Amino acid sequence: MQRVALYNLGCSKNIVDGERILHLVKNAGYGRTDDPSRADVIIVNTCAFIREAKEEAIETILSAIQAKGDRPARLIVCGCFSERFRSQAAAQFPEVDLWAGVNDWEALLGGLFGASPDPCERVLSGPRATQYLKIAEGCSHRCSFCVIPAVRGPFKSRSIGSILDEAHWLEGKGVRELILVAQDSSFYGRESGTTLAALLERILAATSIPWIRLMYLHPHFVGREVLRLIAAERRICPYFDIPLQHIAEPLLRSMRRLPLGKGIRELIDRIRSLVPGAALRSTFILGYPGETEAHFRELLRFVEWARFDKLGVFPYSPEEGTAAEKLRPRPRRSTAMRRCEVVMLLQREISREINEGRVGTELDVIIDRVAEDSGYSLEARTRFDAPEVDGKVLIRNGSLRPGSIVPVKIVGASDYDLFAEVAPLRKRETQYRRS
Repeated sequence: MQRVALYNLGCSKNIVDGERILHLVKNAGYGRTDDPSRADVIIVNTCAFIREAKEEAIETILSAIQAKGDRPARLIVCGCFSERFRSQAAAQFPEVDLWAGVNDWEALLGGLFGASPDPCERVLSGPRATQYLKIAEGCSHRCSFCVIPAVRGPFKSRSIGSILDEAHWLEGKGVRELILVAQDSSFYGRESGTTLAALLERILAATSIPWIRLMYLHPHFVGREVLRLIAAERRICPYFDIPLQHIAEPLLRSMRRLPLGKGIRELIDRIRSLVPGAALRSTFILGYPGETEAHFRELLRFVEWARFDKLGVFPYSPEEGTAAEKLRPRPRRSTAMRRCEVVMLLQREISREINEGRVGTELDVIIDRVAEDSGYSLEARTRFDAPEVDGKVLIRNGSLRPGSIVPVKIVGASDYDLFAEVAPLRKRETQYRRS
């Protein structure tokens, strides 16, 4: 049997694409190997969102070329890097046999392997109980710093029917936490006559998956209907991942981001009013063209006021073809990095205070895996933590299979992680008999 090796780079949406690629080659009769040097087909599924992603894509292509060597193996590069730089990269890397972009990989790989991708089925990776479900492709926003619309095209919602089919399939595979993703999940359905709230209601009615999580919400499109639904439905995690990018209004205008400062503060107040206890996660760009020290200090004051549960910061990366690429003045990268460090030092204090406030409480967690730390038995997450990007709960006692959802008592806290003990069995059985 011939075998395929896959390098999968980038975001959760790319993870889904990579899993669909693996399902396609599986249908074509290929096996899977984790050793590219033994593979008959090597596939690199790339990202190209920022400079670091492009550099990682190039380094991975070089690794794949080395693994291919002089063997008659086929090397395929697909994804955002291929879509964005196909002609230049083809000349630079003649060892690559096929370049497939984000919009034509299904046709090109389907023709090459003589098989068609399934719109729902994938070869699942990562913890089986937690899986992503992509609800849309592309993006119609025109943020000045972002290349995604140019690479992936305009926003296009998947039909509710196809999403429900995939949700059913994932539930049948044992999924207990379903994470809905898109470039902007809050924009779902706006171009096709439906809404995110309508989609959520259909998923709730059609499945019994106990945890449903939303990722990547645009602050301009988080409506009251969704907030009320999240507040009323315990199965939807009260978790809001809303990249805000900045708070200084001159920068938000230049970034082409709405709402502006007042609207952002009103949104945060609205979320905390309608969904008490909700966790807020955001990201900011530091060193964007025109950012002054006064803008940066304004952002620090905003972070102190907002008290985000989770926060990420990134130095501005000028991207070819974006409106912001030519803007000046641009803070030095060292200045942007220093500002990132200052924000994260402040956020670390806030995160520690929030975590310490949870000591002594009981929280539901989903078991991810056996803990790597020998001092603990299990690694888990609360409803307030997404995989990979947020903190974890390290559990001292118990032997539970991944995907189990149980109450634990929080007995300790660090800057980003919690430490816990499993609640008594009788209480756990009573609360989670149906989950």
